[in-house]
Amino acid sequence: MDLNKKDMKEMKKADSSKDKSKEKSKASTKKIAIILSLLILVIGLGAGLSLYIMNREATDGSYAYIYQNNELIKVVDLTNVKEDYEFRIDSEDGGYNIVKVTTDGSIGIIEASCPDHVCMNTGFIRNGLVPITCLPNELVIEVKNSKEDSNLEYDGVAQ
Repeated sequence: MDLNKKDMKEMKKADSSKDKSKEKSKASTKKIAIILSLLILVIGLGAGLSLYIMNREATDGSYAYIYQNNELIKVVDLTNVKEDYEFRIDSEDGGYNIVKVTTDGSIGIIEASCPDHVCMNTGFIRNGLVPITCLPNELVIEVKNSKEDSNLEYDGVAQ
């Protein structure tokens, strides 16, 4: 019987050491999960805050630069628009784009003669993150936060 008692004691010790290692493993897994969750949260908040700051700053003193055939043809001040307006830009090959400027400081193409209408599907922009591009009509609209030196006259409605 002494052997059985010794065996039983050893088995209990082995079981208790296994339980302790399982508890340590569970605790370390929880710590890792918490650390990863906090890391993801911090990265997400940082990305969201930076996007918010870029969008907010982009509306202060924003200008739309409209290029056709790689030449600057028009500059629109997006901060001083009193009422929504539209204008037409014709290309040399007979194509056209109708551009709309809104009072909230955004610009977009609402009608185009191109077959794919990617320029229209881009929507309205108010910052320099993504330009509007119409490849068939060779038109590019970029928004920048500063006024570049140019000899162009500013749009009368936007002044």
